[in-house]
Amino acid sequence: MLEGKTAVITGGATGIGAATAALFAAKGANVVIASELSAAAMQATVDQITQSGGSVSAITCDVTDRAAIASLIRQTDERFGRIDCLINGAGVCFSGPLEEMAAAKIDLMFGVNVIGPISMIQAALPVMRRTGGAIVNISSGSAILGVAEFPVYSASKAAIAHFTRTFAPELRRSNIRINAIAPGPVRTPMLGFATEALTAEQKDGMVKREALSVSPYGNGLIEPSDIAELALYLCSDQARALHGSLVLADQGSSSAMLPPVR
Repeated sequence: MLEGKTAVITGGATGIGAATAALFAAKGANVVIASELSAAAMQATVDQITQSGGSVSAITCDVTDRAAIASLIRQTDERFGRIDCLINGAGVCFSGPLEEMAAAKIDLMFGVNVIGPISMIQAALPVMRRTGGAIVNISSGSAILGVAEFPVYSASKAAIAHFTRTFAPELRRSNIRINAIAPGPVRTPMLGFATEALTAEQKDGMVKREALSVSPYGNGLIEPSDIAELALYLCSDQARALHGSLVLADQGSSSAMLPPVR
């Protein structure tokens, strides 16, 4: 499906990003995963993909650093000569009462969750315009339905969702589509799962939750692979009718006000 194409995936070392990288590589893409984590910390994801026969490389990149983004795009262009898929999956979340939240945490959430994807898109567009392609921004179900003590995170995810819609008209006649996914709770490090490879500081920036189910249908947590499959669809020719859309992937938790799951 993606043979000969190149995909850049930010936040590609863990969670949704890692699952997306593995799936895209399995479908034949040359995958470039980008993360603020060190090369050593990304090695497990690289090894998993290469052992399965996929093509993957890892580049350390802080998406709040425009120079680092420019270097990432330049290296990808020099090696592959194209970028067909851009998945903006890097994200950070802090929770708590707004009155008690440090300014640095507020700035970081908007820097990573909003300015980061916009800067990535701005840098990648000149390369993507050569061949066309697809951009997928990872938003959140909280962009639609607010969550107590998550107002800043929710606002940042709403911002990138709205950017996706309002930027879409600028891509007319470019053969580039842009869409966003709004997942519900996913079994990822951000929810406190599989955090062993992360530093104490990175763990502190994550939402710690025990195993939970917020789906009104009792389906449990969404898996990273579920969102990866949706990202793959949005990058495929089968999704050519979708442009500027926000696709809710929250198992219906935003569809109705229901009693808490007990």
